[in-house]
Amino acid sequence: MDNPGIVADKESEIILPPPTPLNPLPAVSVALRLDNKEQLLTLLQSDPSAGLASSSFRQLLVFGTESLRTLLLRQVLSDPHTRTFQGKKKNWDAHLFFPLPASITIVGTQILNQEHGGEETEGNVDVITYFLSPADLSQMQLVAKRIRNLKKSFRIHHRLVFLPQPTAIIYKLMKDLGLSSAPNVSIYRLQMDIYPLETDVLSIEYNEAFRECAVESTPSALITTVARSLLKLQDVCGKIPRIQAYGPLGEEVARKLSSMTVDEYLADRDRAEEQSGQTVSGGDVTALIIIDRKVDLVTPMISPLTYEGLLDDVVGIDCGFITLDVNTINSDANDNSDALKQDQTKETKKELVSLGVNGSDTLYAEVRDQHVEKFGSFLQNQAKALRESHANFTSKGKKKDLAEIHQFVKNIPVFTQNLRSLTNHIHLAELVKHTSEETTFRERWQMERSILEGDTCYDMLDDLVACQYPPYRFFRLLCLQSLCAGGIKSSRYDSLRRDVIQTYGYEYLFILGNLEKAGLLRRRDGLWIDTTSPFNNLRKSLILINAEVDTVEPDDVSYVSSGYAPLSVRLIQTAMKGWNGRDEILREIPGRIVDVEQHSPPRDLSSALKTPPSRTLGALAEAEVADGVKGKKPVLIVTYVGGVTFTELAALRFLSKRPSFPYHIVCLTTKVINGCSFLQSLS
Repeated sequence: MDNPGIVADKESEIILPPPTPLNPLPAVSVALRLDNKEQLLTLLQSDPSAGLASSSFRQLLVFGTESLRTLLLRQVLSDPHTRTFQGKKKNWDAHLFFPLPASITIVGTQILNQEHGGEETEGNVDVITYFLSPADLSQMQLVAKRIRNLKKSFRIHHRLVFLPQPTAIIYKLMKDLGLSSAPNVSIYRLQMDIYPLETDVLSIEYNEAFRECAVESTPSALITTVARSLLKLQDVCGKIPRIQAYGPLGEEVARKLSSMTVDEYLADRDRAEEQSGQTVSGGDVTALIIIDRKVDLVTPMISPLTYEGLLDDVVGIDCGFITLDVNTINSDANDNSDALKQDQTKETKKELVSLGVNGSDTLYAEVRDQHVEKFGSFLQNQAKALRESHANFTSKGKKKDLAEIHQFVKNIPVFTQNLRSLTNHIHLAELVKHTSEETTFRERWQMERSILEGDTCYDMLDDLVACQYPPYRFFRLLCLQSLCAGGIKSSRYDSLRRDVIQTYGYEYLFILGNLEKAGLLRRRDGLWIDTTSPFNNLRKSLILINAEVDTVEPDDVSYVSSGYAPLSVRLIQTAMKGWNGRDEILREIPGRIVDVEQHSPPRDLSSALKTPPSRTLGALAEAEVADGVKGKKPVLIVTYVGGVTFTELAALRFLSKRPSFPYHIVCLTTKVINGCSFLQSLS
């Protein structure tokens, strides 16, 4: 069993920071954090067997996945953006330590499908609280099995908590398993729709989004969840005047959002009559763009080249945290490693720690979107500046007055925090640089670039299978080839399919089938020419390849991958100028582009489409600036239905900070993904 850490609750007055390019809506993230924390605390403080708030009962927390535990205990209960490590010699936590409030009695935490303490553990608790995904049947079956296996003499109450709510098939399964009517089982829903991972990144944490839509063809739950999240944002920010949607799912989310807005309006019987036909205005957000992940399946397959993207690719970032061996970032451990090795005669387990990586770390906020060719020298310069700052004060040749001494002492905590952060990121950068300089990484990047530029690399794909290349990295390249060339030639496809099954195993046959259903992999019959693929046409029309981009002092979003501009971000740039006369782009994008204004009283999508907007998004922003505060850009929310990559986040932040781009951007996504996690979600 994993032992949680207990810390005292501290409530303090909240002072909102002023809006910035990377925090354009400071009130939103704060409001969402407070609401989420209040919901979770209220649940944990209530005894489900008594129905009252109490701290006298002992409960065990069981999570469906490790990611869900990290999200709820590290992101929701303990705000990583405000937590400090003052007075400690480290700025990380042991992997199984969680800073929990003292107002609740938690005896431990477990992961559902991992080994746990069994009857000895569960005999010491009154309540077992399970946090479960809303549509995962396997989790529900494991919970039912666990409840049946417990001794009846334990008299444990089982609380099943779904985030945000169970699907119809989960309800039916619970009924079939006898859980719905069991006297010692209660079912709860936590309507925590949005989690602010960063001030400019909001996540719904819907892990199975793309699978449900593209493979299982059951998108209704996802559409409702995303629309409800957008409605919640509008409750905080005010109605969003302009909505654009790209792709079939984007249109359906826009339709559902409009329908919910109308229903909410009609349900409010006390509302005074409003003038019809007026466009809503006066909110904190000017425009909303909804992007179906199917519009750009290429970008997740590309290797990232920014610090944050590479860190995710090498170590893995989960809900704003990385888990790694303490020796990787702890200089003291590294210094003593030789002595320890001499004393160790038996193999020991690694000491894992969890380190937060988010914008509250000013150094990380500055370095995370930098290219691999820049962040190494940048961190070296930061270390040099810190050394010089310390040396200037401690030098014996210059006398210090009391004011200087007082100021230095006052800045010691900040200096210590900066030094810890710098030490961490120097070690992490070394790890990332080592990976990016390996021959296999460089060959993979070269192969990706060749495929993006229209080449076919079938022989190289054959070689990768023959040398047992990591399967999901191979699938990324295979899908990239299929997406860029409009499919894999029939003869080559059969050959590759056979080699994959023989090399990796028959279980990958089902994965290949799911990749085909999702549109990531396609057999191309006949004598079609590669250059007719939709991506090749978009590559030319949107100038997706910019081989001359400066990666150190960039002037274009294509720096994020040394010359490839994410397709979804190029669409956003093009949308600023409008789509008139861009038919060559529109016909290559799946679905249609929806562009509507929200009115007061609200209209459904069909009615709103009858009166198309007269201004482009760029012109709308210019009008907002002219009417508002001088120099303050309006806010655009970009919603990715199906997940967003760190490559795209870096490109969006680049645009947000550019004076030439008319908006500050906040990203709402169903999940932050990379190529491997995206494909694994389909398996």
